[in-house]
Amino acid sequence: MRLIKTDRLPASYCGPDVKLSVEGAFRIVEDMVTELMGVQHIDGVTCMREYNGMWVFVRNRIEMPEPPGWMDEYRITSYISSFSKIRLFIDTVMERPDGAVCLRSRLELCAVDLETGKIRRSGTVGVGDATPAEEPMFGMSWSKLKPVREELIDEIRVRPTDIDYCYHTNNIAYVRYFMDQYRVEDLVRHPVRAIEVQYTAQTHEGDMLKVYRCSADGAGAYQIEHNGEKAVSCIVERSF
Repeated sequence: MRLIKTDRLPASYCGPDVKLSVEGAFRIVEDMVTELMGVQHIDGVTCMREYNGMWVFVRNRIEMPEPPGWMDEYRITSYISSFSKIRLFIDTVMERPDGAVCLRSRLELCAVDLETGKIRRSGTVGVGDATPAEEPMFGMSWSKLKPVREELIDEIRVRPTDIDYCYHTNNIAYVRYFMDQYRVEDLVRHPVRAIEVQYTAQTHEGDMLKVYRCSADGAGAYQIEHNGEKAVSCIVERSF
């Protein structure tokens, strides 16, 4: 199935340039993905209550070729684009009334067992014949860059408001940590056109995280570590 909605962009999803912000983009995608999974009865809450499992994000790439502005009309579509024995891929595309693409996202998820922490097969948490994949509406390639960690630039303690219903740091909190490494004027002058976030490990309330700048052949790149181990990393591509 395809979940399709039409709306106007609210102010809460906008940045200082009065256009869709990076954090707003991740929120819209998360809202669409969770509703799509809820309609198909494979959402995170159902996974916990009925299958003793938990969906976790593996990586998410969002491209924003033409971010909409405040009050702009848009249509947004989310659907399962493919799945394997242990992976689920959900695509989201936002379009203007004339069909121009504002945003496209490809999210990779997997399910883990709440007791053992091991990866679960997709079929054991409701994914299968009842959740068929749709024909993708766009092509997208994951970044092939291999960022190299450099200097420490920030330290952040995970706050209670950063925690979601799985009691770990929400994916959008990480996006905020990354985007806080830029100055407002720099983001307005050189807006983000693509961002790819890879989630490696979970962190929790009270954890002290270290943010490192990475070198990545011209792209912006960052890595968050907890107790010396990588938790999350991202690659940011901007307009120049």
